[in-house]
Amino acid sequence: MPHGEPRVGEAVLKVLRHEAGAVLPVKAHADDAGYDLTALSVAALRPRVFAFDTGLSLQFPAGCYGEVLPRSSIVKTDFMLANSVGVIDPGYRGRLRVVLRYLGTGEGGTEAEALVGTRIAQLIVRRLEAVQVVAVTVLEGSARGEGGFGSTGR
Repeated sequence: MPHGEPRVGEAVLKVLRHEAGAVLPVKAHADDAGYDLTALSVAALRPRVFAFDTGLSLQFPAGCYGEVLPRSSIVKTDFMLANSVGVIDPGYRGRLRVVLRYLGTGEGGTEAEALVGTRIAQLIVRRLEAVQVVAVTVLEGSARGEGGFGSTGR
């Protein structure tokens, strides 16, 4: 999808490119949920853990925040998103980095370098619901009750 002027009434995700080579988040198809994020560079944080810099900073529309999730194609690599889901708070203005953990053999440095310039994760923009936290002495009942992991069967 082209990056241009926003349509009237459309929320705007403002993106600051820190470097000319930084790629704007993009959807492959208009109805895709996620915006692909491209790695501009990579740095090892510790053995087998790598921070991929997108070269971007974001400003979310009012009332929104971001989630960084793995792309389905991550299964073709020996990497996984290090923290399962990355939450980007609306007030954060620093560089967007995606941290991946290497699961293959060896240290993974060569494999990490090979991902530079590729789409490594996706950004989902979500509405942020403001809630008030209230301590209570009892909760309302529900059909599930206290049933935990596996309580509903196979």
